[in-house]
Amino acid sequence: MVANITEVMSGEVDVFYIVHDGFTQSEMEAFCRLCDGIKIKFISFTKDDFITKIQAFGDKNSANLNSPFLSRWTHMAYGMFEPLLLLDECECIIYLDFDIMLLKGIGKLFKFKNYHFGAHRGKSLLNPTLKDYNGKFRSYRVYRSGIVAYYDTIPNPKECYKQIYNYSTKYGVNDQGVLSLLILNSNFKVKELGYEYTGSTYWRKSIGYSIIHAWGRDGRFWNNELVYQFWGEIWNSYYQKWLKYGGSEYKGGFICKANYAIERIRYHLAYKLGYAMVQNYYSIFGKFKLPFILLAIYLRHRCEQKEYFKIIQNKPHLKVPPIEHYEDYKSALKERQSIPYKLGLALINASKTWHKGGFVKLYFDIKKIKNEYNQ
Repeated sequence: MVANITEVMSGEVDVFYIVHDGFTQSEMEAFCRLCDGIKIKFISFTKDDFITKIQAFGDKNSANLNSPFLSRWTHMAYGMFEPLLLLDECECIIYLDFDIMLLKGIGKLFKFKNYHFGAHRGKSLLNPTLKDYNGKFRSYRVYRSGIVAYYDTIPNPKECYKQIYNYSTKYGVNDQGVLSLLILNSNFKVKELGYEYTGSTYWRKSIGYSIIHAWGRDGRFWNNELVYQFWGEIWNSYYQKWLKYGGSEYKGGFICKANYAIERIRYHLAYKLGYAMVQNYYSIFGKFKLPFILLAIYLRHRCEQKEYFKIIQNKPHLKVPPIEHYEDYKSALKERQSIPYKLGLALINASKTWHKGGFVKLYFDIKKIKNEYNQ
């Protein structure tokens, strides 16, 4: 990631802050060579550091420290909050997870100075993300933590840092949950980054995006065979630079062939249309603009299909395999039974039979889907 940033957008970065829990001296020297003159600061963030911060807020038992969240993501997930301690040095700090690759510049993110944060809002709700939280924001969607912009407009950022750990002792350890609670409770203004900056390793969804984020533990650029098939040529060029400058070698190999069938299903036109219908259902203005939104989605999807077929003519290795080849195919099939997918499919079928009263049938289909959801 550092090699990627240095090559593609070195003029946009003044300093790298690298949060770590034990790089060797040779690894830190390799980073310095990669940075090609850009200032770099290493911030130690060990498990003992994390425990000390948690216990400072009265969590003397081990409930949070033995949580399933930490067993999967480790204490390093909370390294994302270190920018709150550094905003007296910078106007803006962009936090990036370690498993991200950037294809374009991030300079645009530095310009949103009338906001406090920049982040992508996901679909998960605050509860159950924080299971012990049942306050007024429990049904609000959480902000994802893969990329977060911190601006020096945040009032008292060091107090916000303390509040993060305070929330963690009260409601449980979860980086996205406590970040969202901080934003919501403080009524901070957030720039919605959207999918322009948070692409997926399912490359058909990510053509032209600035930031591509690996998905899950088994979906990295370096350990997933299909992800490597799509992105390996780019990622490997940066990995070779890392090795050249003395960085440590990855020896894990591929641990998964393909495991994001759900992304494939959510790329279907039916899901896209249905999701837009759900999003715009609850407001009068949303309902008014919905036909235009649906038409735009259809036209864009058709253009993307044409572009895809054009690309695989010249680069056949980018052709996606049949969805049945994915290891999580059976579990992903549940997405075809989701409300958005059913709604979108009903709309597509109605469009095909409009001259036979298809849209009249659509009205009753929507009522049926809604009733099934409410049961």
